[in-house]
Amino acid sequence: VKGQLTSKVIGQGGAKFADKTFMNQYEGMYNLTNALKNIAEVQIGGNYRRFNLNSNGTIFDDKVHDITIDEYGAFLQIGKKFFADKLKFTAASRYDKSQNFKGRFTPRVSMVVKLSQDNNIRFSYQTAYRFPTTQNQWINLTVGGGTKLMGGLEALRTFNHFQINPVYTLASVQQFGASVMMGAPNTGLLKQQNFGEFKPESLSTYEVGYKALVAKKLMVDFYAYAGNYKNFISGVTVLQSRTAAQSIYDLLDANKRLAYSISTNADADVSSAGWGLSLDYLLPRNFTVNASVSSDEIGNLPNGFISYFNTPKMRVNVGLNNSGFLLKNRLGFGASMHYQDGFMYEGTFGVGAVSAYNTVDAVLTYKLPNIKSLVKVGGTNIFNHYYR
Repeated sequence: VKGQLTSKVIGQGGAKFADKTFMNQYEGMYNLTNALKNIAEVQIGGNYRRFNLNSNGTIFDDKVHDITIDEYGAFLQIGKKFFADKLKFTAASRYDKSQNFKGRFTPRVSMVVKLSQDNNIRFSYQTAYRFPTTQNQWINLTVGGGTKLMGGLEALRTFNHFQINPVYTLASVQQFGASVMMGAPNTGLLKQQNFGEFKPESLSTYEVGYKALVAKKLMVDFYAYAGNYKNFISGVTVLQSRTAAQSIYDLLDANKRLAYSISTNADADVSSAGWGLSLDYLLPRNFTVNASVSSDEIGNLPNGFISYFNTPKMRVNVGLNNSGFLLKNRLGFGASMHYQDGFMYEGTFGVGAVSAYNTVDAVLTYKLPNIKSLVKVGGTNIFNHYYR
């Protein structure tokens, strides 16, 4: 049975993707610093890419027509040092354009201040622009169980007849179903899902960082940031009657409805924040110990939207290493422990809890100075701890 399913393409009762999609990309960069006689550090660059979607209708809406997506961008970056190199200021700007979306400039500025020898602080303000992926735009895939993954472009909403057969929010259908179960059907609880223009996601972020080398032994690096997303690209689940009669009660029958998971923009701004700290300390006899901890969080999305953030709140790494301590300092080792928090995973095929876990990696090293070589024997997750 498995062989039969995997040999037939989707749409013919099988599970096979007939995907021959490819992408061409061209990019270049030029440093003008020497040409400008080191007055300032100046770089320019640009890129162009073309996606050719070719899934024969098994993933994308490309059964009867070819789909290409052209994107291009360019940037300029200028850096300059002031006050005897105690201050470095950098400014940059990009312009990016996709054929399906409006173009936009994204400026960035940063400043590094040298407080003293081996001691500096940095500030930055950054903006970024993310075009929806090819699947965010054009996927049109029925995955079974009456569920379809759909891109956010208006052409797909027309293809799936949203203009004459409206779709309703999952939460409102659940509320309507509860009223039916109570014997008091209330169609006023049903809410159609409204779709505006599908837009790229934009992000603005403020970051501060500090780095220092203390007593030539301890390296400290700390950062913290806060960001704000506009038009955050997420997903929303909606329901549609699949019968010609389009009875409102079809929405309550799994056999008479279609569920769509659709790429769309959140209708409110979404915040993000995070921080990180790393320490590296030199010990006698070539020993070093290091540790790092970092955290990333995303703010609440409007009801019904899915973030797909899928990032643990806390991650910790601790390591102990030695570059050579036995056999004339030829034998060394390294060991590190990794831990991360549990989190709620959100995907198009499922949602569920991912448990916290920790693993240990280790390696032994041996130097062969006569042939200028290093032999390593090691393993990842050496205690074979299973995790998702």
